Amino acid sequence: MTASHLPYTRNGLKFFTKRGGLTSVDVEKICNRAAQKYVARKMGLGSRGTPPVVMRVDLMSAYSQHLRDIIKQRVAHPTHYDTPLKGFKVIVNAGNGCGGFFTWDVLEKLGADTTGSLHLEPDGMFPNHMPNPEDATAMSLTRDAVLAHGADLGVVFDTDVDRSGVVDDTGAAINGDRLIALMSAIVLDEHPGTMVVTDARASDGLTRFIASRGGHHCLYRVGYRNVIDKGVQLNNDGVETHLMMETTGHGALKENYFLDDGAYMVVKIVIEMVRMKLAELDGGVGSLIMDLEEPAESVLLRMNILGEPKHAKQRGTMAVEAFKNYIQEDKLSGWVLDDCGDCSVGEGCLVDTNDHPIDVDAYMYRAKFYNENMRPLGMVHVRQSVHNPNIALNMQSYLPGGCKSMARDLHERFLLASGVNEFLDTREVEKFVK
Repeated sequence: MTASHLPYTRNGLKFFTKRGGLTSVDVEKICNRAAQKYVARKMGLGSRGTPPVVMRVDLMSAYSQHLRDIIKQRVAHPTHYDTPLKGFKVIVNAGNGCGGFFTWDVLEKLGADTTGSLHLEPDGMFPNHMPNPEDATAMSLTRDAVLAHGADLGVVFDTDVDRSGVVDDTGAAINGDRLIALMSAIVLDEHPGTMVVTDARASDGLTRFIASRGGHHCLYRVGYRNVIDKGVQLNNDGVETHLMMETTGHGALKENYFLDDGAYMVVKIVIEMVRMKLAELDGGVGSLIMDLEEPAESVLLRMNILGEPKHAKQRGTMAVEAFKNYIQEDKLSGWVLDDCGDCSVGEGCLVDTNDHPIDVDAYMYRAKFYNENMRPLGMVHVRQSVHNPNIALNMQSYLPGGCKSMARDLHERFLLASGVNEFLDTREVEKFVK
């Protein structure tokens, strides 16, 4: 049970079986069955036989042991097999979520020094900062602790540890595209030529990074379940796909049953850190992504959908579709819908090239912007939020000041001209372009 990085009032349940995480369709079936059983029980219907046997299992101890065994086996330290992290300092920032176990049940039992770790005790009010590897405060505090204690690595978990980020020994934050690049470098070394699936907010630089290491990049819909389900689908279609990651830090591996497991991601990074030290390679894990080309600017703006909540999804779809239509009808000169991977973002990440397309839960498009000299300035990803009644604008610019130029053009020639500002709150965009 978790609200993840959302307010504690948004608690919900996540369901898993031995085959992996359940989809929204599966969860809906479970909820319907539960509702039917509840009604039957209230009406005095149904079986009154022997109650089911309840088996108590200490899952966290078993899970921690599992993670320790993976590290020991894959490092196979030549002098101290059972304590492969002896001599390493690792800072963990659990953000007062449930990730503290990784400190004392995994790292310390393998010999690591975790002195200086932060906010390990669970507190659902999150008194220090949002437990989120994207949160600037979380990463800054972790960076300070890494540098103050001379640590080899810093780890940031979100509340329920399905997302993670790291800080290398120089204090550099590794999250977003950087984390995907790091995991891609590790996985492509193990599985040459594999496909890497990400959401379509990832940068062109990440695509080139993956290609430079012999991999393939499929950009897909935003939403971690979309990204993971796409990886499952590709594997079923015979396309070897070992890594699926969303830019928010959600990541899953084929070897780990396609689960979005932030602790498992960190295990992979820790193993690589030790292997590099044993091989006497210069630099920490951050050196693996030194050649990653990053955008000059990245900006996220949100526009709330006005009116009654029950109409939000329909209005959000209208706004996103209007953006596509404006480009296709040549009403936005300089803007080109982007085709960026296994599926076409020109189709809004809606059309799959197989016989069993994945259900659409939110509409989104990605477009590139060219200036009057046909020089690419950057790209914008426009999407409905799955969780909240708003439209997100993710902008990446190849040049300083490019995000403001793109936002101003969108505001003047689309948001106002198309009339979507009648049901979208555009104040955040207006404030940004001033």
